[in-house]
Formats: sequence, structure tokens, C-alpha cells
Amino acid sequence: MSNAERPSKNARREHAREVAKKRQEEERKRRLRNRIFLQGGIGLAIAAIVVVIILVVQASNSGSTTRVSSDAGPKNMVTDGIQFQGVDGKVEPVATAGVKASATPSPVATSNADGAAKVVTYIDWACPVCKQFEASYSKDILSRVAAGKATLEIHPVSILDRNYQNSRYASRAANAAACVANYDPDNFLSVQTEFYDNQPAEGSNGLSDTQIKKLVRDGGVTDASVSSCIDDEEFGSWVTAETNRVLADKSLVNPAQGGFGTPTVFVNGTLWSGSTDLLAEIDK
Repeated sequence: MSNAERPSKNARREHAREVAKKRQEEERKRRLRNRIFLQGGIGLAIAAIVVVIILVVQASNSGSTTRVSSDAGPKNMVTDGIQFQGVDGKVEPVATAGVKASATPSPVATSNADGAAKVVTYIDWACPVCKQFEASYSKDILSRVAAGKATLEIHPVSILDRNYQNSRYASRAANAAACVANYDPDNFLSVQTEFYDNQPAEGSNGLSDTQIKKLVRDGGVTDASVSSCIDDEEFGSWVTAETNRVLADKSLVNPAQGGFGTPTVFVNGTLWSGSTDLLAEIDK
């Protein structure tokens, strides 16, 4: 190249700036793509890790009694919900088997043979509206249950993980509900109250397993099996399977919302719209 064709020093400097700027922009886009990939794929990564752990435990402990998470449900929740009835003026859980692995839960009854109102709720312990529902109606519903005027069936689900960053708080809370139903059903309602009274704000990381276990203890549970159940997330796969069943059930869709949400409440098989007096519906 002749001296006449050689770019000037300023032109070469400007070209170098443009090249550097282009490289910086490409690096910025690469980092953004990686961040989006990590955020979008973290749930899949966690699921893959859980699957690997389960397979390893199954292979190494096939002859032991070590708990392995499966979609088998907790005892006392054969319908995927825990049921309560009045016995001698007290509210007591109804003892049942659990849903077997890969099996279909027993149908939810729409009425009681003795004429008592059948109240069925679908709730998420991470749901702020469920907390409001509990504060507004729980005492009155349970007084009717104790008096034999109604029965109550509670279905814990997990639909709000997305509201608690990447902590899976809603799923871990639902697993804790299953653990209590399985090992200490007598304290289920008091533990539920603890979870609502100490519900973490949406947008936060939720509660840690250590904090969850404290709420369970504060609710009266002393059985060490419940603590282990929470640590192992023993009913984690059941929570997923049960929630998927609920989301796929068209009878649970609220027409006003166009989908399923929590709380969802039925009285004698009829969906409560939220615009009528719930207690009056129960007392009919």
C-alpha cells in the first residue's frame, strides 16, 4: 500500500474504537443471554438434580427403609385433601390411607350422608388471599365442624413458587403440610395457622427449611419424623403430581377468573363465588 492509500493516524484510532465498541456490545449481549438462560433454566436444573439424587438413593438403598420421594401421597389424604369432622364437640382429622404411587386419589365427596354441610377448600400456604380467607372464616367454619353441622376438607397445593424468587417456597410449604398430615394430623390446623400468621411477603425468598420447621414446632408438632420429612422433601413429588391434577381439573376452574386460583371453596359440591355469604351457604 502506498503512503497515499494508508489511513491516517486519526482514522486508525477511530477504527480501533469502533472495533472495541463492537466487541463490548457483543460481550454485553452474550452475558445477557447467559443470564436469561440461567434464570429460565434454573427450575429445570433443580429438577434434574432431584431426579439424579432420587435415582442414586433408590439404587443404593433398595433394601433399606430410607425415605425416597415419590408421588405416593401422605396418609390421611386419600382424596389429596385432609378431612376434619366433629367428634364430641371437638374438631378431629379423619384417618385414611394415602394415595399410592402413580394411583388416582379417591373422588372428593360433594355431600355428607348425615346432612352436615361439606366444605372443601383448595389453598396454598404461600397465598396472601388464603391468609385473608383463613382470618375471615376459619373460626366460624371450625365451630360448625365441632358442632357436627359441617365437615371440612383441605387440599394444599403449590401454585405460587413464581412469587418467591427461586426458593420454591410454595412447594416446600405444601410438602410441610403433607408431612404434618402424614405424621401428626392432629396438629395440622394449628400448623396451618402458624404458616398464615408468619407468611413471608411475595417477592421475597420465602422461608428457609429451618424456619419452616420452627413454624411446625410452634404449631405443636414434636415428632422428629416431620422434621426429617421436611429436610428430605419426602412428599415433593406428590405435591407436584397433586398440583398438576388440580390444575387439569376443569371442575375447579372459576368462571369469573377463567382459571384455577386459591382459595377455591366448594360447599356441598357447589363452587363458592366469593360474592355471597359463605356462612349462609354452609348453614342452608
